[in-house]
Amino acid sequence: IIGGYYGSSIRRWKIEDGQQEGPPMFGNGSIYSVVVAQDGWWIVTGDRAGNVTIWNAATHEKVCELTEHSSSVFGVDISSNSTKIATADHQNAQIFSFSSGIRLLPPLRHILVNGVRFSPDSNRFATVLHNEGFRVYSTHNGDVLFNSGQNGSVSSSLVAPLAWSSDGQQLFVVNKGKITHLDLSKSLASEWSIHDNQHRISIAFNDRFIACAAGSSVSLWDCVSCKKISAIITHTAEVKCIAFSPSGQYLA
Repeated sequence: IIGGYYGSSIRRWKIEDGQQEGPPMFGNGSIYSVVVAQDGWWIVTGDRAGNVTIWNAATHEKVCELTEHSSSVFGVDISSNSTKIATADHQNAQIFSFSSGIRLLPPLRHILVNGVRFSPDSNRFATVLHNEGFRVYSTHNGDVLFNSGQNGSVSSSLVAPLAWSSDGQQLFVVNKGKITHLDLSKSLASEWSIHDNQHRISIAFNDRFIACAAGSSVSLWDCVSCKKISAIITHTAEVKCIAFSPSGQYLA
């Protein structure tokens, strides 16, 4: 597990015994975003100072630092083939070459970007904006493929969860009180009302089901029928994190 901290450190933890692995890495300010490449070789972080840093996951050495952002970097992602990096601050989203650090597209300017996520095939990426909804872009030329406008507005300044289906045709954006479902093949967005509109939402997604945790309760949704498929699961304390097993049979 990789954790980024307000004190500027990035630390790697072993799941089996909870021990820290290797020395900590240090950014240029509080770490606001962290992502690990799918091959496990690289870590990318975004910090309060506006820097995006690539780290060698094995040696914890700094490989490259990108300084193109003028404000805190709240979102980072790595394409599935580790050739591109997507970044987002409160002013714009940007795409960089992973190997060279060269910016591949002009900054895509819009206000209060909170999160960014590549589609599984890396041909598209989605951004979530505070009070300005979400957008889907072409990775190749930066064209806007879908813009929700304020109908998909995210009311919280916290990063809203984004989830792509494995075929890259469905996008789910979760906010207080609702899930927005975008079918890119039809350019059609719909909203599902969920069980809680007071707390921030965390989600688990496995291509068939979405689990939404809000406050002390959890609801389960079928992504095909777009319907809730179980009674609300309740706990005595706030649920901070949820996950599906790889088989999809169990929810923790």
